[in-house]
Amino acid sequence: MSKPKVFLSDNDGTLTVARKPIRGEMAKTMVEFADTFKFAIVTGSPYKDMVEQMPPELLNNPNIDYWCCMGNILYNNGKELHNSHNTIDFDKFAPIMQDILKNCPLQYHKSFPRHHEINANCAINFTMLGRPEVGEPSMEDRAEYVAWDNEKGQRKWIIDNLVEQHPEYNFTYGGQISVDIVKKGCDKAQVVDYYKDKYHIVYFGDRIYRRGNDNSIAHEVVDCGGSIYSVSGPEETMHIMQRLIQEEKDKS
Repeated sequence: MSKPKVFLSDNDGTLTVARKPIRGEMAKTMVEFADTFKFAIVTGSPYKDMVEQMPPELLNNPNIDYWCCMGNILYNNGKELHNSHNTIDFDKFAPIMQDILKNCPLQYHKSFPRHHEINANCAINFTMLGRPEVGEPSMEDRAEYVAWDNEKGQRKWIIDNLVEQHPEYNFTYGGQISVDIVKKGCDKAQVVDYYKDKYHIVYFGDRIYRRGNDNSIAHEVVDCGGSIYSVSGPEETMHIMQRLIQEEKDKS
């Protein structure tokens, strides 16, 4: 007898525009999708970001699991159900990251005064633009950096050097303007173990490529016999979800 399916999905860039509230049609599609299939969101962000991005009908939906902080903390219907209590030595990495950014031969012409944030002590999200004291870099700043980094490869240089110096950690592209740092075994891929015995796992992600922050979980899904959708953004994810919902209706 075949296993039922569970659909896991990245959030920023896959379900939503990065750090933006989910759009209306996508929210409606996700409600129907969660009524049709077992569904879980796996994100590098803390739960407070989900509160800002998701409307109540999604945030408090008992049919949606939220694996936050690189999959280290599970929430459902607003309640914390699991916490791996994995930690990372922030004091160790803050000066390392500041130093490597300072010594990178590829220097961006803009910067902000602070260059790191912590996701519930499970991961470090080190931003190339940093965080201003109030608010975040504008979407225009982000887009300008993305275009520059795509051409120059600043984050690739930083990640390649960090991987060589600290092989016990995973370093990945963390969204548009950052690098994510987690201990090996403490990233999104760990969520697969929670579902793989009971379900056939399907994963949606926009950064499945090498060094992308969906890469490790995508490999883990495939290794346990699951399947993946590599998507270009929320619009494509929504259309796939709508097609899968319709196919399920056609079966009944």
